[in-house]
Amino acid sequence: MAEIVKATEIEFAEMGRFYREAFPERGGFLAEHWRWLYRVGRFPGIEPLVLVKGRRVVGQAGVIPVMLARLGKTAPAMWFVDFSILPEFQGKGHGKALTEAWMAQCPDRITFCNERSIEVFLKFGWKERFDACALTRPVELSAPLARRWGAAGSLLGSALNAPARAWLSARSLGAPALNVMPLPLDAGGLAERLDAPSGEPRVVRDADWVRWRLLENPRRAELFIADAEGISAVFRLFESLGRRRAHLLHVGPGAAPARAAMLKAFARWGLDHKADDLWLATSDQALLAAGAPLFARRTALRFAWHSADGAVADALARPLTTQGIDSDHDLMFP
Repeated sequence: MAEIVKATEIEFAEMGRFYREAFPERGGFLAEHWRWLYRVGRFPGIEPLVLVKGRRVVGQAGVIPVMLARLGKTAPAMWFVDFSILPEFQGKGHGKALTEAWMAQCPDRITFCNERSIEVFLKFGWKERFDACALTRPVELSAPLARRWGAAGSLLGSALNAPARAWLSARSLGAPALNVMPLPLDAGGLAERLDAPSGEPRVVRDADWVRWRLLENPRRAELFIADAEGISAVFRLFESLGRRRAHLLHVGPGAAPARAAMLKAFARWGLDHKADDLWLATSDQALLAAGAPLFARRTALRFAWHSADGAVADALARPLTTQGIDSDHDLMFP
């Protein structure tokens, strides 16, 4: 009979085996770094839960605990991430039981999820909306067109690469000059550049959060802090599945025109660094509007929330402004 236990009670090797089976592309990263990603030990009582059959892990409800500001106070909240039940154990009520046990760890819960997992969440009264989006711009076109049309698509993409780069370069004209450098070691100072206290619900990006999400990140070498016109941003440049990717993970607080201009500066930076793909994810409507002329594709993201406190649930019904760095968006790329 399957039972639900804490992931920390399972042998490390068995967790790795499950991750490689459940998440083939990201399994290696999760097997090595799940304790970092899920902030194990930082929020007592909150940690990933797993479904086990005998000694075999067959399901997981992952978690990223954060501090959430709402109703004038801050309190722990949980991102629901990496929810998976192996195929032979689906359709037997395990997903519902695992979700219920996961929810019992903290009263405030948030997630970006897919159509399959939302079916489980809705049974517990979660709400959903689609104000967050991922914006993407393929700069190198031969590979994506080859996936659609084979050799003919590859040839077409190769012919279109130079015009596509020229088009994006023209779109990013007038971008402010950037100062880009590796992440500084001062977590408190970096938090001040990235966080903006406000009356709206928000993920708190304080020094502890910065230390975890950025400075202790196993892929920290891929992260950069960029400054332009008084605005700070976090860029990531890395290789994934044969593609060189530039991600705009966060745009800090400041004047709206300067924040919008940061997107142009990012596009030019991506071009200068020969990125094959540009990407950002956010629910910040001003950033989405500024990004529309630069990014070819816009994909709505399914955000869902739930709280045991009705007043908090109502507060979360107002837009929770998120950026790519707030959840595990960019870490979905192997």
